[in-house]
Amino acid sequence: MAIRSDKIGQSWLLPLAVSELIPEDHICNLVEVVVDNMDVGEIEQKYSSGPGNPAYSRRMLLRIVIMASADAIWSSRKIAKLAHENVVYISTQGMRII
Repeated sequence: MAIRSDKIGQSWLLPLAVSELIPEDHICNLVEVVVDNMDVGEIEQKYSSGPGNPAYSRRMLLRIVIMASADAIWSSRKIAKLAHENVVYISTQGMRII
């Protein structure tokens, strides 16, 4: 019997867009379209300048909160964990796996 090799740490041939890992009919795509069509200019303007690190995009935060509520997740700690580990939540942040 043959044993498959261990592939932990294997890198991709090309950088992979996270969105390629998510089916086209997943609800996160609907959430993205809805939030991107919302007018959040007034709220974003409030956070556009000031001392310290720049604030996170209000659109990105809104997408994450809507996705979490669609998954019936209300704990901010669980949402933060999903934002680091779950491909769907990483996708809502507009990030890439490198």
